[in-house]
Amino acid sequence: MTLPIHRIPALLCLVLALATVAVFVTDILPFAKIDAIGKVLLAPDETDFDQILFHYSTLPRLIMGFLCGAGLALAGAAIQTVLRNPLAAPTTLGVGAGVEFALTVFLLLAPAAAAPFQEAVALTGGMLALGTVYLIAARRTNATLWLILAGMIVNLLLQSGTQIFLLFNEQYLQSVFMWGAGDLAQNGWESTIFVLPRVIIGMIAIFALSRPLDLLALGDDTASSLGAKVTLLRIVILGFAVFITASIISAVGMIGFVGLAIPAALRIAGLTRSRDLMIYSLFAGGFALLCIDFIVRQMNGIGGDILPTGAATALFGAPFIILILRKARIMPGQQSDDHHQDQQIISKNTLSLALFATLLAGIILSLFVSLNQNGLAFLNGADGFGDIITQRAERTFAAIICGAALAVSGTLIQRVGRNPLASPEITGVSSATALAMIIALVFFGFGQRAELMMIGAAGGIVSLMVLLLLCRKFSHAPHYLLLNGLALTAILGALVRIALTRGGTQTSMLISWLAGTTYFTSMTEVMVVAGVTAVLLTVAIIARRPLELASFGADQATSLGLGINGFQFLIMLLAAILAASATLLVGPLSFVGLMAPHLARIAGYRLAGGHLLGAVLIGANVMMVAEWLARNLLYPQQLPTGLIAALIGTGYFLLLAIKRR
Repeated sequence: MTLPIHRIPALLCLVLALATVAVFVTDILPFAKIDAIGKVLLAPDETDFDQILFHYSTLPRLIMGFLCGAGLALAGAAIQTVLRNPLAAPTTLGVGAGVEFALTVFLLLAPAAAAPFQEAVALTGGMLALGTVYLIAARRTNATLWLILAGMIVNLLLQSGTQIFLLFNEQYLQSVFMWGAGDLAQNGWESTIFVLPRVIIGMIAIFALSRPLDLLALGDDTASSLGAKVTLLRIVILGFAVFITASIISAVGMIGFVGLAIPAALRIAGLTRSRDLMIYSLFAGGFALLCIDFIVRQMNGIGGDILPTGAATALFGAPFIILILRKARIMPGQQSDDHHQDQQIISKNTLSLALFATLLAGIILSLFVSLNQNGLAFLNGADGFGDIITQRAERTFAAIICGAALAVSGTLIQRVGRNPLASPEITGVSSATALAMIIALVFFGFGQRAELMMIGAAGGIVSLMVLLLLCRKFSHAPHYLLLNGLALTAILGALVRIALTRGGTQTSMLISWLAGTTYFTSMTEVMVVAGVTAVLLTVAIIARRPLELASFGADQATSLGLGINGFQFLIMLLAAILAASATLLVGPLSFVGLMAPHLARIAGYRLAGGHLLGAVLIGANVMMVAEWLARNLLYPQQLPTGLIAALIGTGYFLLLAIKRR
């Protein structure tokens, strides 16, 4: 007998509730054997370590887990309803990253006397991030997609800023990193007492607005015609959702994807009314996070290391994005509506010569000109001249080669995937490469660059194959490649955080490498990656005609005699190897493989061969500038090149998005 769809949410909550009861019984069962349940719950024996541990650590952790799960799921349900977007959540719209950035800066820089303002700072960070995302996506033809893209851009921008502050405060690196990964561990009742009233106030407020939420779910025009003040209601409801999120993150750090996965799963299960959705989200979110945290605690007990609950939750929750994409058809039309007409600013030959001349001049300046406290400094023939030139050359050429490699990789992925917003950073290739290398280094002790390159390339290839498999039925909507890639990136990012918690003394070095740094490179490694890039670029240029056919789409390419599946596999393989090579040299870099092909296309490089060469010149120039700025901007302190590149890339796409509103 088939279960009626309206009973599925109730059954889901019942199963989670029973699992939660089992968790509580498992935790308290040892005290039942000695008739100490009442004492351990209310007044533990201060001479008994087990009772003290349960009363002041396990019990508040259980309550905190339920509060965090319930609050985040309720906030996610409210945000999804207000924005009418099944992929909206505090984690995907930049709220979590905004709160994390604001709190990181506050905790590291603010004096102790400013502690009472911590909550206000967190709330302000979340609201500003959400406001930025909303302004970018407002009045778009495809607002659903643009909300997610804008959230991705703002997330990367704020995460880059957070990493910069962390890397300049290494004495707090491990503790702040663990907090940022989401840690439910408790050492008393203070945090629980802090979160409880705030979550309850936010819950009451959102439940009181459940009827207006039903109106907003009908659409702005319908809600306005029924007398609702749409803008005011949206701001108020989103404000309470951000308030709940900020309160939770300020207490326990980032808990990912509960606010997305739980309400989205309940919506797929058949819930439509706002009040029902919020009630079920509250209980299902609380029960689900308690169960996930119980699994995390058991793993901690086995390994002896702290496993961040937030990263583990993202690992469980991110696959729901893929499920949602398969259940909710949110992409209209054949092609993306964010295409724009290529703009021939100047002739391609003139532009190519200008870019090449800029690259040569930039190399000379990068080698011989730097910044210090007195301004520009020119290198002369003083002692150590040769060593300084060698070090600068290694870092400069490493950045240039990585920019070129990622530009080629991004161009190939964009043309074969027929998506101008796809790139190795966003489709999961860079994250998979980094994860494979970290696992090989931390868990299996591989230390040779050649071994790590092969392992990283294998990780990137596997990630791309999984992505192609997920998108095989959605060739009519290229944006599914992007959104499924974001889901894979979230899963892989969670695994990276989990692996880093096992890194021990290597954590600081690995975090610096993940931020994208040329500091650890050598000229031998630069030449190897340059050779790989040159060979694969040559292969891609030779295959420029099939690339042109592939950009027409699977049906047209097949009708013209191209075996699209095999060709697509080979091109994606080349892209993965290039991304892995660049990642090995300087770490994962955000937005370079997306921005360079995008700028080349805008500049008028339409055909595949010209698109590849134009993207290479632009990518090399961008990374060269990023490396010089990273080395000199805060002299004598040095910033990671990848973070500067991310700031350049996110700034560019923010300006592009605002300009094209």
